[in-house]
Amino acid sequence: MSDKTKVFVGLTIASGFCLVAYCLAGEAEVVPSSAYLVAVLLALLASTLKVHLPGITGTISVNFLLILIAIALFTFAETVLLASAACIVQCLWRPRSRPRLVQVAFNVATLAISSGAAYRLSHLFAGTPAAHLGVLLAVAASFYFTADTLLISGVLSLVQGKSLFAVWQQCYLWSFPYYLAGAAIAGLAVETDQALGWVMSLLILPPMYLVYVFYRICVERLARASIGAP
Repeated sequence: MSDKTKVFVGLTIASGFCLVAYCLAGEAEVVPSSAYLVAVLLALLASTLKVHLPGITGTISVNFLLILIAIALFTFAETVLLASAACIVQCLWRPRSRPRLVQVAFNVATLAISSGAAYRLSHLFAGTPAAHLGVLLAVAASFYFTADTLLISGVLSLVQGKSLFAVWQQCYLWSFPYYLAGAAIAGLAVETDQALGWVMSLLILPPMYLVYVFYRICVERLARASIGAP
């Protein structure tokens, strides 16, 4: 690992863990309501539905659906902590190889930063979620995707000696439409929660699994294309 890579990883981890500490101790906005506890459990479950990306050691997961729902329904601190907990499960659940502590720390920091940035910027641009739910979730999905994938692509570009945009385009840009589709699914779940209660929001499980299946199909096609298979 080069010095530039160490600095980048170190700054990301420090920033992410400072944010998590701030959410735990500073804001005091975490209220363990039944709706929030269900969202956390669903986020942990979604984190086990992950797809290994071809050519790199990273994975993608459908837990972003629950992070988007948290952005619309819960506080800043609750959203960041939900994303961080989901990332820990994503890293440790049935990995192909045992992840190093620095890898887990970097990934958790990345999701903390990405979810926090998406929360602040989407609420800033869209205003109150009740008035502009669709806009809020679309903006949140866009900012979350951009922050998350650029941070990961940044460290990959430093390790591989490639340009940031080339790595980002190859590994992640193809998945952006699924984030927008996820924003629509999250919006439906939020509307259902507000109209019928959080129990009915469990209906998100079937579409969440379908997104996972689509992820797998796309990644398998990318893998075949990369080796020139028919």
